[in-house]
Amino acid sequence: MLSHEENRLLTQVGPEAPMGQLFRRYWIPVLASAELPEPDGAPVAVRILGEDLVAFRDTAGRVGLVDEACPHRCTSLAYGLNAEHGLRCIYHGWKFDVEGRCVDLPSEPKDSRFREKIRLKAYPTVEAAGVVWAYLGPEETKPPFPTFWWMTLPLENLAIARVWQECNYAQVIENDLDFVHAAFLHRSYQDRPIAPGLLSDDLGVNPSHPLLRNPPVKQFVQPTRYGQRCVAIGEAEAGEQAIMEIHYIFPFFTYPPRFPEEDGMWHAFVPRDDFSTWSWDVQFSNRGPIDVAAQHARRGLILDSSLKKLRNRDNHYQQDRQLMRTGNLSGMRGIATQDHAVTETMGPIVDRTREHLGTSDIPIIGMRKILLDSVREFLRTGTPPYALHQLPLERLYSRGVRTGWDQPWQQASPVPPEFAADEGSRLGRRASQ
Repeated sequence: MLSHEENRLLTQVGPEAPMGQLFRRYWIPVLASAELPEPDGAPVAVRILGEDLVAFRDTAGRVGLVDEACPHRCTSLAYGLNAEHGLRCIYHGWKFDVEGRCVDLPSEPKDSRFREKIRLKAYPTVEAAGVVWAYLGPEETKPPFPTFWWMTLPLENLAIARVWQECNYAQVIENDLDFVHAAFLHRSYQDRPIAPGLLSDDLGVNPSHPLLRNPPVKQFVQPTRYGQRCVAIGEAEAGEQAIMEIHYIFPFFTYPPRFPEEDGMWHAFVPRDDFSTWSWDVQFSNRGPIDVAAQHARRGLILDSSLKKLRNRDNHYQQDRQLMRTGNLSGMRGIATQDHAVTETMGPIVDRTREHLGTSDIPIIGMRKILLDSVREFLRTGTPPYALHQLPLERLYSRGVRTGWDQPWQQASPVPPEFAADEGSRLGRRASQ
């Protein structure tokens, strides 16, 4: 349970809010490269951390991310003409390049130097592994760009999706760190197997997976140099224990639990504003090309052109009451649909003063503490507490282990030494400076 003040500090992410200022000190995924498929194509409006921006790919293929409002009379540049190395406003023809410089001012006299005084707010971008990233913080504090594991794989091994989720980012992360919900939300709560047809058509999950067989026996949280490692001990087949891990990478990245034979998943839960989130799913295969269509079907999300769900709160996520009686507790099709439903129906910002947390919420309690401690330290020092660019993140992803119950989980699945929390750090987990 948090106080009202703590909940506001945790959830407010606008440009003036402390958490929003902290998040701007990290590289943020903004949109998929496929959303800007060609040079001089249509610009794309995108809202990030309470700020309305426009992305466009110029004639040379460079990606710009600029203020949506033209600095003349604030008309939206999302409707502008993208051609000849710049974005031109449809109102009076003012034109800007990817760095925000005004390169043409046709509404002014030809000998006017007014253009030199005009600057459109623009943010630096990096395009990597099918995703456009941006840095929204002060230029003088821009860190080097981090590389995650999935970025080292061929593009055909990736399935990338960005979805508008209508609730605050924190409750989306909390759901992703919740080991226990899978045994209920994503399958039947009854002691009987799920029918094969129901499994493949409506859930898309393996009923023998340890997370679905029973809730975990134990849970632990370990501080790390990137944030937090969440560990759950469950029952595997053949009388073994299943040691599963979720990596919470500050500020809003996760690797959900996976075993070596399974495809991996990386998530980013980027605040769109205080009341909505861009939920990123990057499914990846370490073995070869991934079936993108099959993975999207498994997730169950059907989107409109604005990346909003067609299965949503207005139509009860197309919940099927008969389906609930035949083994699918939620009555909803697709595991992502189920996740979105339970987080969005909490309300845009859940009132955490009303909660009653239990032992299953240990990872969530740890995540909240990390975020609140981090933003308080940032307010004291002005320095972000996690230097992700200093870590070998290209070597980190979730690796579950099956082993005998007689082996301590700390030995069977230790934290790699390069990610272990620094001794003596103020937060117990800061990367060395």
